Amino acid sequence: MDILERLSDNAAKLNTVKKTAMAFVDALSDKKSFVETGTFTSGTKFADGVEALGEGVVTGYATVEGIPVYLFVQNFEAMRGSFSLAQAKKIENCTNMAVKSGTPFISVIDSAGARLDEGAAVLEGFSKIIKLAASLKNVVPHIAVIKGACVGLMSAYAALADVVIIEDKAYTSLGSPTVVAAKAGKKDAAEKLFGADTALKSNVAALSYSKPAELKTQIAAVLTYLSGEAADTDNPNRAAKGLSENVNSDAVLAAVCDNSAYFELSKDYGKVKTAFARINGYPVGVLAAFSALESADFKKIKKFVNLLDNYNVPLVSLVDCTGAADDFEREQKGLINVAADAFLAMSLADNPKVSVICGNAIGLGYSLLAAKNIGFDYSVAFAGASIAPLSADAAVNFYDVELKGKNPVAEKEKLVASYSEREGNPFITAKDGYVDNIINPDDVRPYLASVLSMLL
Repeated sequence: MDILERLSDNAAKLNTVKKTAMAFVDALSDKKSFVETGTFTSGTKFADGVEALGEGVVTGYATVEGIPVYLFVQNFEAMRGSFSLAQAKKIENCTNMAVKSGTPFISVIDSAGARLDEGAAVLEGFSKIIKLAASLKNVVPHIAVIKGACVGLMSAYAALADVVIIEDKAYTSLGSPTVVAAKAGKKDAAEKLFGADTALKSNVAALSYSKPAELKTQIAAVLTYLSGEAADTDNPNRAAKGLSENVNSDAVLAAVCDNSAYFELSKDYGKVKTAFARINGYPVGVLAAFSALESADFKKIKKFVNLLDNYNVPLVSLVDCTGAADDFEREQKGLINVAADAFLAMSLADNPKVSVICGNAIGLGYSLLAAKNIGFDYSVAFAGASIAPLSADAAVNFYDVELKGKNPVAEKEKLVASYSEREGNPFITAKDGYVDNIINPDDVRPYLASVLSMLL
């Protein structure tokens, strides 16, 4: 058999074992844009003597909606996508090319776990790619797609990506799904116990998809926002008529975002909203906090702020927050630690930051999401906003005011109103230079458009 015949024979064998993976690559990438790398890379032999053709993973580069990417797709059809040292080598080579060229990286995971007959070598392989995933931070965007099974150390690798997207029927767990379920007395399938719903509610994944076409759109959207490239916009001076009568997170987001459109991440986790959007054509990350902050909110804020800072995407915070939702149980579970992590992320972030105080900015709510000394470059407050160390009601209770009149309820209401006017008035904060302007809510978009044009 001459070299061309051997090439044709080997290529035919490979095409057979990677048919499913290639179909997914073709659906995810632009037509005829995919070029494979490491095509014939292979380990020695699998335990049962079957040659490990292609090592259960396809690597290469392509474009997604015109955006160049490097990617790998694990192939469950080939030895159940089992991870090996040779597979790690293929992923390493592809990752290194992405870093060298400054190209976004896409990991598509569908593997039942490690190739156990490789012993400690396969653990070294996992450690290799986990370190590679860590090295991508702040270098090139990394999106991990959980297409099927993502268990064991592969789940840790995925969690290091900037954004994780999970297929509706996929699942992920750090331990063996069967073992973990058995210990808990659960008999449901892994897809139900550790599937997309669980991943989204725990913030393991930020988005989900059902078909490759939907995934392609999501990947393109995330990469476009992280690129920092400006795009066509609607009128930067568009007023939000009637906003002052209905100040809520949805209404303010619609008012400030181009065409009232935004791309929300992790919407099933926590109460704060985190989203990509454009304001006057500029990509921004919007953080809308319209409630007291719980543990999940602090974790979500930390992750989002770090993502924006890694790629120098401006942060716009919309604030109507009375501080931390602190009670006995939350304090006992270490609420202060997750709050401190959010403060650390905000303190170290160097990206441009703008705050809009829409209602309350009380205590921690102001310090974390609006304060000049935490790093906000510009801040405005709506005319009806309240900025203070404590809420008016808490302040009255804190000072243990003795109400001796005939109507203590009315007296307390009067004291609360007095405190709000005396201490929470936004003009006091503006007088001290901590708020740059106090505005009519209807004019919020023109202010933000102008500020971003100067900061960028």
